[in-house]
Amino acid sequence: MKFRRADILFILLIPVVVLCLWLLTTEQTTLRIPVDETHAEALQAYRDDGKKAAEQVCRTCHSQDTTPLSKTHPPEFRCMFCHKPASSLSSSAGTAAP
Repeated sequence: MKFRRADILFILLIPVVVLCLWLLTTEQTTLRIPVDETHAEALQAYRDDGKKAAEQVCRTCHSQDTTPLSKTHPPEFRCMFCHKPASSLSSSAGTAAP
């Protein structure tokens, strides 16, 4: 079987595309939820009842009246979709991972 120039270019392009996609998805672009007194209630709700319960706690503080979100924040209020708990979060977590 004889490879044409287009076949070779396509074969070389595949790893480049895969590498670019991998590099784009490995960077953490949003802040993690800190393990501190301010966020303790939300983290406890996350541990006990899951993401939806924690998001309800987030809404109690992050509203227009108290601590508004930035102007560039997406309108959808799904906190745990982007903002993950600190990686050291466990039932006995006390500090955030570096």
